[in-house]
Amino acid sequence: MKTLLNIAMLLFLSVNTQAQIWKKAQKAAQRGMEKTVERKVEKKASEKTEEAMDKVLEPENRKKSTKNPSSTVDQNQNKSSSAHHTRNPEVNGQLIFSDNFANTPLGDFPIGFTSSSGGSVTEVNDTRGLLFNPNTNMLIQTTDLPANFALEFDLTLENVPPSLYNTFFNVYVQQNKTLKHNDPKNKYGAVGFSLWGDKNDHQIDLFNKKTAYEIKERIPYNLNKNIIDQTSSWVILRNGNRLQLYINGKKIADSPNLLEGMKANSINFRLNGTKREENHRFIISSVKVTAIKEDLRSQLIEKGILSTSEIYFASGSDQIQNESFALLNDIANIIKDEKSTFLITGHTDSDGDEKSNLELSKNRADNVKKYLQSKGVPSHKLQTDGKGEKEPVASNNTADGKAQNRRVVFTKL
Repeated sequence: MKTLLNIAMLLFLSVNTQAQIWKKAQKAAQRGMEKTVERKVEKKASEKTEEAMDKVLEPENRKKSTKNPSSTVDQNQNKSSSAHHTRNPEVNGQLIFSDNFANTPLGDFPIGFTSSSGGSVTEVNDTRGLLFNPNTNMLIQTTDLPANFALEFDLTLENVPPSLYNTFFNVYVQQNKTLKHNDPKNKYGAVGFSLWGDKNDHQIDLFNKKTAYEIKERIPYNLNKNIIDQTSSWVILRNGNRLQLYINGKKIADSPNLLEGMKANSINFRLNGTKREENHRFIISSVKVTAIKEDLRSQLIEKGILSTSEIYFASGSDQIQNESFALLNDIANIIKDEKSTFLITGHTDSDGDEKSNLELSKNRADNVKKYLQSKGVPSHKLQTDGKGEKEPVASNNTADGKAQNRRVVFTKL
């Protein structure tokens, strides 16, 4: 009897234990299923979030195909041609004028411009631009321009054949704030192109109008490949008398004396020709004017002196820091082919004793020379000196003044 009771007890415990194990297994399985569902939901939500962020963070300057149904351009071809454009030089400085036409209703004329024949804001490349009416001058409304500035804009041509008689597009950097670019009292320098003549024989034109003489340059340029029926990116740099033109990241023109003898006070776009009934469309977008620093070549070669506080050294050291290399590379590229000799002079602030600062300034100049040599500048074209703290250009009582005094000066001999 006892044996039977023991067996019964063991069976009861075994069944109860198995039931508990089964319940635990069921709960574990349920928790696993819940976690799997949670992971799938989280993954799906993450994918949706990433997709939304990609749209928000999509580069603003990505060019897409035109929405104009009358355009004869193949959309995929237009995307491809824009995607292969390289970047224009980065422009840094104080912004003077900017208009992406987002605040101007479609069909209206923007308040930042004046036109001789009108125009209207239209959609282009998933953004907005200013469509030129035929035979019009378009003047940017700005204050007097500085001696050094950059003009940036995108130019879109839609439904424009590569050969169109009496049609040209020019950008005038002019002395008078007038819509008449051909005013006898107006001096200017200009760049542009025409669609006259053979469609396979295109060029970029540079010219000016001054009292003494004219400069005219004609630079062969494939408009079909780079401008016709697509969007091209333009940067025009004015540095004193010099005017440089970049299109789609490539330097197209560099004229050192194009603006000599004139003061640039305004920018005037001129479109001549086109026919409204044939839906020829010239559109500018993303227009910016920025005050920039005088370019290095002008200072080094033309003026013969460049003083910079943008060559950085570790505190109390003659070791050049990495952020200085880009500037030094530009300097090396300018002077390595020059016949002149250049003196490199180091300067310090007043921190530390005078004797140590004098030695430090000489060592810094020597290291600048060594770096330029490593970039191809012949050693015999470079001399060095150091002035320590003896020739400050600002007060050593402020951090900003000290930063100005820590400088390197290049002098053409």
